Amino acid sequence: METKPSDGKLVVVSYCRNCFKNLAPNAAFCESCGAKIIKNRITTKNLLEDFNDRFLSIDGALPKTFIALFTKPEDVIGGYIDGVRKRYISAFGYFALSLTIAGIYVFVIKEYFLDTLFDQLALSSGSDQAQVDLTKKITVGMNEYQGLLSIISIPLLALISRIVFWNYKQFNYLEHVVIYLYAFSHINIIFYALIILNIWSAPLYSFFSLVGMFGYIIYTGYVLKRLYNLNAASLILKTSLFLLIGSVLLLILGIVIGIVMVKLGMIDEMLENMQNAQSAKI
Repeated sequence: METKPSDGKLVVVSYCRNCFKNLAPNAAFCESCGAKIIKNRITTKNLLEDFNDRFLSIDGALPKTFIALFTKPEDVIGGYIDGVRKRYISAFGYFALSLTIAGIYVFVIKEYFLDTLFDQLALSSGSDQAQVDLTKKITVGMNEYQGLLSIISIPLLALISRIVFWNYKQFNYLEHVVIYLYAFSHINIIFYALIILNIWSAPLYSFFSLVGMFGYIIYTGYVLKRLYNLNAASLILKTSLFLLIGSVLLLILGIVIGIVMVKLGMIDEMLENMQNAQSAKI
């Protein structure tokens, strides 16, 4: 059943627009999918109210998810694995948010701070121009493929984690993917937000870049401890094994990338740039 829309009102229908199941008379929410029944057309007021409810309100999904991933990550991640969908932002939604913030970082540094930042780093570290140019080129390349690297990292981290916890049957491989969609995204959001706020200062940029690496390890260990109820000895053992396997895979990946760079002539180009920079100094 449908009736014509009136001013400020949507077309009245007898079914849920989200799942298409029939609605009870005067229902405020769908009994099938739980979606709220929207009866009014979009206005500035209800658009702002929806944004506030979802993102800014203390009861909204974003602040609730962000805080809970610090205080009780097992509730967010374990809950999602067990079927909870409405209480927190979904794993892929949180991952998409982290990619958005990372994208803002890439845009800001590329458009406004790249040259200034590396000039400051050269002065503070005393590195020669060839080293600075090489580091800059690597940074630019990684930033350009940052989103792709993040997408590739999740299944790789999940694979390492599943190998490390081979003797635990609590979570399968895909559930480990969910764990890292949340954990990796959470640290990314914090890391890139701090980098954006401190990008004007080369020392602070370097500091947070270094701290960020340890942040990934510490927070991931914390999450896995809470999910698996690990004691201190088990946590240290599993973390060491994770780092060992990760280092081996990283070494293999580095060799593969090096071979590709040689085949494409990128290594020769880098060496030539370094020689040119050295010649210019002389």
